[in-house]
This record gives sequence, structure tokens and C-alpha cells, in this order.
Amino acid sequence: MKKYFGFILIIIGFIVFYFIYKNAFLAYETSKTIPKKSPPALPVVSLSQNSIFYDRNDTPFYMPGSGEYRIYVKSNDIPQVVKDIFIETEDRNFYKHKGIDIVGIARAFKVNARHSELAQGGSTITQQLARNLYLSNEKSFKRKIKEIQISLQLEKQYSKDEILEQYINTIYFANRNYGIEAASEAYFGKSIKDLSIAQTAFICSIPNNPSLYDPIRHFNNTKKRQERILGILKESGKITNQQYITAMKEKIKLTPGKKIQKFPDYYTYVDYELKQILSGEKGNFQTSKLTKAQQNKLRELKTTEDKVDYLQNQGLKVYTSLNPGVQEVAVNSVYNGTASTNTEGSAVVVDNNTHEIVALVGGRDYQPFNLNRAFQDYRQPGSTIKPLLVYAPYFDSMGGTPDSIVSTDTICIKLGNGKEHCPKNDSGKVYGNVTFRTAMKYSYNTAVLHLFQQMTPSVGFSYLDKFHFQKVVRADHNLTAALGGFTNGMSPLEMTSAYSTFGNDGNYYETGAIRKITSKDGTVLYENNPSPTRVYSHQTNEYIRSMLNSVVKEGTARNIYMRLDYIGGKTGTTNNNTNLWFVGLTSNYTIGTWIGNVKPNKPIPKAYQTPPPQIIWKNIVVDSGLR
Repeated sequence: MKKYFGFILIIIGFIVFYFIYKNAFLAYETSKTIPKKSPPALPVVSLSQNSIFYDRNDTPFYMPGSGEYRIYVKSNDIPQVVKDIFIETEDRNFYKHKGIDIVGIARAFKVNARHSELAQGGSTITQQLARNLYLSNEKSFKRKIKEIQISLQLEKQYSKDEILEQYINTIYFANRNYGIEAASEAYFGKSIKDLSIAQTAFICSIPNNPSLYDPIRHFNNTKKRQERILGILKESGKITNQQYITAMKEKIKLTPGKKIQKFPDYYTYVDYELKQILSGEKGNFQTSKLTKAQQNKLRELKTTEDKVDYLQNQGLKVYTSLNPGVQEVAVNSVYNGTASTNTEGSAVVVDNNTHEIVALVGGRDYQPFNLNRAFQDYRQPGSTIKPLLVYAPYFDSMGGTPDSIVSTDTICIKLGNGKEHCPKNDSGKVYGNVTFRTAMKYSYNTAVLHLFQQMTPSVGFSYLDKFHFQKVVRADHNLTAALGGFTNGMSPLEMTSAYSTFGNDGNYYETGAIRKITSKDGTVLYENNPSPTRVYSHQTNEYIRSMLNSVVKEGTARNIYMRLDYIGGKTGTTNNNTNLWFVGLTSNYTIGTWIGNVKPNKPIPKAYQTPPPQIIWKNIVVDSGLR
């Protein structure tokens, strides 16, 4: 009875096969007589792939770990043995058929009849690719017909090498790894081109059944299939007998490659900047250079957030300005520099010549995507605001020189509630008339208030507005701003970027961490090329540089003075010692440092002789060799 039933199933199977083949043949013949309407070209099929982030030396430093892990490799970079394995084990007639293998389908229906179900697909590599790109894995005759139709179209439009390349990059290798290169990196910690024949056969065992041949959970299963594959390679003449013996003897040891995730402080900022670029908020990201499939997908997506998320998973190569050596020094300097006060801290290093952020520290012992205090934490700037808001604008609009005279007599400010506030100098003393240079050197508050009142806040803010501080509001336009009294404050990145103007002859350049973005095949989609904004005149800029040098040489930052081609900077302290700043310049770099407590109004213990921001700044300069 069972034999009779099996015989009937075989007959039914061949009948079904006939109808499928007939449909496929008709589709193939019909496609010759009607205008060609092909599916999306293989090179532009949108494959999900994480972006890779590179430092200034074009060395990867961060690869996000969420979603599908895929590293696309071109056909020329795929070892021949990989191609041989998949052709010999999946589709021996690959280079002979036109998308479907009649013998393979017949064999599959015979097996299906024996098992009374769709147990075997008989799919060619082209069919598998069609399924991976355009169809689900549902086992139905309707889907099979569609699969065959697409396969015929693919074979007509693309070469065998293109099909095989795409196939090897789309197949699943378990544990969220897609494509041969990702699998090689994940299981052996190196590129596929560096694997032995034994290792290559081992990972090529996985796609046949990623659950059964998961090398982490079912190592023995994978090893057995690897040995079968090696035997097939020997029998087909793809490897020699000696290569077979060597490969069989080789011990397979998994050495999973740890996904590169260095410098989380810097990466967190780069991720933020990348989102700005991809959303169109910054620069000119050229979507017109994306593949047709990617452009079509972007048109389908409704929200900017969805579009940005999609682009971030298209294998972008993001080239940054990160200097790993400077970053490591900056991280250690902030960590050590905040130990005595048990506070948080931050540092930013900007290259004055390229206007690039070469290092950025987001906090003490920073963890990825925590609050990054370099660009997400806004604090009162204290006296660091004086050169930007008062002294430089005064020289530009009112005239004078560093040797001009200003009073340090007490000056009172009328507050919104009708009361008066009479700020004092740090020492509580009045020093009579002093030069502008002396007033900045010792950070006299009363002198700055006299100058700001003469010039008026509206003039001072007309200069400050050119720096595009994100949290400055209209209510800040009053005399107290001259002493750092702002509603929200500034971030260390904003202050460092603004001060870099003094290293660029009075021109402000928007600083950035991303130099260039390319597609996975190298097409340039974005390049950073900031334009200058003239903020201060050449003469004003020279005056400020001279006065900043005096601050470090003789004034409030004299403890960190060093003999350099140029050194200058400004200290900053807010009420009750809640925030400490130092922003300074060398000939080629601007470095901003800040420390404070997690709670903004909590005072910093005065357990130091030299304020920590100054020590952090000096350590970064000395230990990194910045000049």
C-alpha cells in the first residue's frame, strides 16, 4: 500500500513539475517578444550593511554592532575556492544553465514525492539569489513559479560572475552574519582571503542550514559537513590530494573577531554628525550618486528619521579626522585630571588648519551613547566668554588696543526684578584704571562690564551670533552675559570651535569630525569643505592673541606656561565654583577643557593648586606633542 501511495505521489509530482516548467518556459519565451522589464540590477540591489568608521589614517575604529553584519566583497576579492565550494555543493551546472536546472527540479520533485511534502527545493544559485533578494522563504508552488521567472530574468540581464558575487554576499552564515567576509571576520577574526582551505570549507558549510550548522552551537555538525565539502572538492579536482590531506588534518579553532568599537566618545559625536549630514541639516550629501535602488527606497520612506536610519545601514564608509594617539591621551588626561575632585570632565581638540575635530572626550570613563558632555552638555562659560563677546567685538567696533585703559570701579546692573546686582572681582578688590591686557590677564569682572556697557550688548551679540551657539536665547542679551551669565550656556565643543577663530585670523569655520563619506564601492557622497565667516578683523585678532598669551604667560593660567611657538588661552570659573574651564591655543591646535559635577549647581571642591582644566590642557599638549 505504501509503495502504491508513493508511486502515485511521484506521478503527481511530475505532473506538478510539468506545469511549473511549462509556466517557466512560457515566461521565458514571452519575455523574448515583449519589451524587457527586468528586476532591479544586481549591483544596485539594496543590501543592509553596517557603516564602517575610519580614523584619519583610514584605519577602521568603529563598526556598529546592531542589525545585520555584512561586509561586501567584490568578485575579484573572493577566493576561487569559495566559488568552487558553492558551485560544487549547491549548483554544479551553474555555468551551463540559464537560471533553472531541469534535472535538479526533477530530482527535487522525486524527493518531495517520497516525503509527501516540499522537502527539497532543487534551487539553482540564481534561484536562491532571486529568493534572497525579492521573495520570502515560503514553500509554495506559486512562489516557486515566481522564483523561476525572476531567475530567468536575472540570467538574461547579468553575467554569471555578477550573480555569484551577489549570492556569496547575501547568504546567511548564522549569528546575524551575512556574506562570506562578515562570516570570516566573525568566526576567525580575519578576512576571507587570509583563511586556509580548511577554514574556508568550515564557514562555507554554514549557509546550507544555518541553524543545524551554527559553528558556535553545533560545532561538530559544522565540522562533519566541512569534511564532506573537502571530499567533494578533491573528487571534483578543485583541490589536490595533498591539499585535501592537509585540510583534513588541520584543527579548526574558532577565534571570533571582536567587532571594532574603539573610542566611544568620538564615535558618539560622529554618529550625531552623520545623522545631520544624511538628513540634510549639514553639508551636501549627494543622494543623486546613490544606486537607483537606494534612491527608489528613499522616495518610499516618509520620515527623515526613517531615511537616515536606512542610509546608515547601506554600508557607508565614513572617514573621520580622529587622531587615535591624541584621543587616547585626551581620554587619560580627563580621567586623571578629574580624579582629585571626583567630577565629570570633557576635552575637545580642533586642528586650526583643517578645522577638524581630531579628539573629543565625552566624560570620565565614557560609555557609548551616554550623555556626551563634549557636545550635549551645556554649562555657564564663566570668563571664557569675555574674549568672544566683549574684548574682540570692542576692538572691532569701538577701537582701542591692548594698552588702552579701562576702569575697574564697581559697576551695578539693574535686574529684571528692579533690584541691582554689583559684581565684584575675584579678589573683591578694585584696581583703579588698568590696561585691557591687564584686565584680561587677571580676569577683572568690573572692567569687562564697563566695556560691555559702553559697546552695548546688542553689538557684542552681533558678533557672538556668528558662532551659532545652539542654546543662546534672546533673554541672554544683557550685561550679565559679559561674565558668562547665560540661560543655558555653551558646550565644550562650541567654545573650542569659537576659539579656533583666533587661530584663523579672525575667520570662523564650522568644525567637523567627518572628512568624507563614500558608498561601499567607493563613490564619494560627501566631502567636508567649510567656508570661512569673517568675525573679527585681522588687527583685532592679533590683539586678542597677544592678550591670550599674556593670560598664560603672566596671568590666571601662568602655572601651565610652556615655551611654544605660540601659546594662549583663557580661564573660566562660574559662581560658587560649579564649572571650571580653560580654552587655549597653540600654533596649530585649539583645545577646550571643562570640568564640573553631574548636578550643575554643585560646587567643585577646591582640592587643587592649579585648576584641573589647565592641567588636562597641558597634559594633552605635552603628551600628544601638539604644537
